[in-house]
Amino acid sequence: MNTILLSARIAIAFLTILPVRLSADLPDSGLRRSAAFFPLAGWLIGGLLAGGAWVCLLGSLPPLVSAVLLVALAAWLTKGLHLDGLADLLDGLGGGWDQERRLAIMKDSAIGTFGVIGLVVLLALKVACLAALLANGGDLLFFALLAGPVTARWSMSTLACGVQYPRVSGTGHAFVGKVGIAELGFGSLLLMPLIWWHWSAALIILCAALLPAFWLRFKATRALGGVTGDVLGASCELGEACGWLAAVLLLVNTG
Repeated sequence: MNTILLSARIAIAFLTILPVRLSADLPDSGLRRSAAFFPLAGWLIGGLLAGGAWVCLLGSLPPLVSAVLLVALAAWLTKGLHLDGLADLLDGLGGGWDQERRLAIMKDSAIGTFGVIGLVVLLALKVACLAALLANGGDLLFFALLAGPVTARWSMSTLACGVQYPRVSGTGHAFVGKVGIAELGFGSLLLMPLIWWHWSAALIILCAALLPAFWLRFKATRALGGVTGDVLGASCELGEACGWLAAVLLLVNTG
C-alpha cells in the first residue's frame, strides 16, 4: 500500500503543480510505477478545469474569454512542463539534420522558430475547441474537460512502454522503456469512470488522444534514436488537443 501511495504521489508531483512532498531519494521502482497513476493526475487537472468552466459559466463570461482562461489554467497546473517539451521537440525536429544535432537542440533551453509556431498553433487550437464546447457543449463540455487530460496522460504512459531512451541520463530516463503491462493495465482502470459515464464518447476521445503517441513512437525512434522526456510531454499536449478536437466533432455531428 505504501508503494502504491508513493507512486501516486510521484505522478501528481511530476505532472502537476499541486503541492506534494516527496523524499529526495526516490526508489527507481516508485518512479516506474508512477506511470500507472498518470491518468490520476489527469483526473485532478480535468476536475480543476471543469470547476473553472463552471465558474466561467456562472459568471456568464463569453466562451472565447472562458476558453483562454481555461487554457491558461491548464498550462499553470502543469507548470508548462509539457508545452516546453513540445517546443523543444519541434525545434529539434525542424532544426537538426541528424540524431545528435536534434538531441542537442532539444537540450538547449532557448526556444526557436519551430517551437514558437507549434505552441501558437496548439494553444489556438485548444482555445478554439474549448470555446466551441463552452458555447454549445452542455454536458459534453464537462466530459471533455475531464476526458482530455485523463486520456492524454494515459497515452503518455503507453508511449513510454517498449521504447528506448536515447540519452545516458535525463528527465524521462526513469520512465522511458521501463513502463510495463502492469502499469498500463492499472492505468486503464482509471479510465473506467469515463467509459461508464459515456462509453462511445470516451472511446472516440481516447483514440484521438492516442494518435500523437502512435505517431511519435515511430517518428522519435527514427529521428532521435528513441523517446525522451520532451517527446512524452509533446505527446501529452498533442493528445489533449486531439481529444478536445474529437469532442468538438462529436458536438457538431450530434448537435
